[in-house]
Amino acid sequence: MTQQFTAIAKNADTGMKSAVRALQAWQYLIAKAHNRQIVKYDELTSLMEYGTSKPLSSILGCIMNYCDREGLPPLTIIVVNRFGIPGAGFTAAEPDTYHRRREEVFAHPWFRQVPPTVQELRAAYTGAAADVET
Repeated sequence: MTQQFTAIAKNADTGMKSAVRALQAWQYLIAKAHNRQIVKYDELTSLMEYGTSKPLSSILGCIMNYCDREGLPPLTIIVVNRFGIPGAGFTAAEPDTYHRRREEVFAHPWFRQVPPTVQELRAAYTGAAADVET
């Protein structure tokens, strides 16, 4: 039987749920970036089967911090509110650079790189070194 993100996140240890969901969001966001599309918070909330957008804060935080740590364009800049801008939790770029940084996200070859692991996403969010086997 194939695994579902909702079930995996539900059974994950405390602190890992957001990282599991971040991997889910990563897949969606890189596809949208590849197609030069933005994503509204409510769209992502619905896709991830949440009742509100509140859980997205830590999920997007995992991705934002991972991108920053790895020197990648700020992927989460394409997730926007009803005004077309990232929410208050987005700190990877100054508002006057949003357009330029979004273009960097759209131009980046996301599908050429191996996606981060759940452990790497969690480590980026907590500021810890990832416990990754090599």
